[in-house]
Amino acid sequence: MIIDAAIHSLISMIFMLLLLWASIHKFSDRLQFHGILAAYRLLPAALLPLFTVTIPIIELGLGLAWLTGMQGTVVALATAALLSAYTFAMGINIVRGNTEIDCGCGLSSAKHKTAGYQRLSTGLLVRNVILICAAFAALIPSNERLLGLVDYFSVGLACLGLVLMYAAFNQLLANKQIIDSWRKDLVSNGEAHG
Repeated sequence: MIIDAAIHSLISMIFMLLLLWASIHKFSDRLQFHGILAAYRLLPAALLPLFTVTIPIIELGLGLAWLTGMQGTVVALATAALLSAYTFAMGINIVRGNTEIDCGCGLSSAKHKTAGYQRLSTGLLVRNVILICAAFAALIPSNERLLGLVDYFSVGLACLGLVLMYAAFNQLLANKQIIDSWRKDLVSNGEAHG
């Protein structure tokens, strides 16, 4: 099986944007990211400072690797492994019932005024599984054709479309969180008045 070189370019562009943005988000507020890692309750407290610095460095390195065209097997597998670790951490906390914590995604940016974060949900797991599949798709060999101007334009438009879909999906998850919060408030107010 072989996929078109434009598809490989699109995958590279998407992961470059995703990983670079995630690393910038984590580097911009390391104290907040440290708190997010602590809230997951998966790492010993002594390792939190190390992971607070290491995770954004890994994301930055992978984002730059996608940017420079080093889409080799190692980069695709490392990206899939990183996303799998995030998904596993979210899944463990969802099973524990520890969902009232910030997902730490960075791109979620769906901040509720009272909650201030996007909490864990199965929707985030689904999103991550799709991203993991995309990372594995980068392992499929591509044809060796040279991309032309129309190809680059098409890849750019497709990338823009996927970024908008990603943002819309995250906004829908955030809206669900807000609506669930309203419903919980209505039920608790109804019980208080009843």
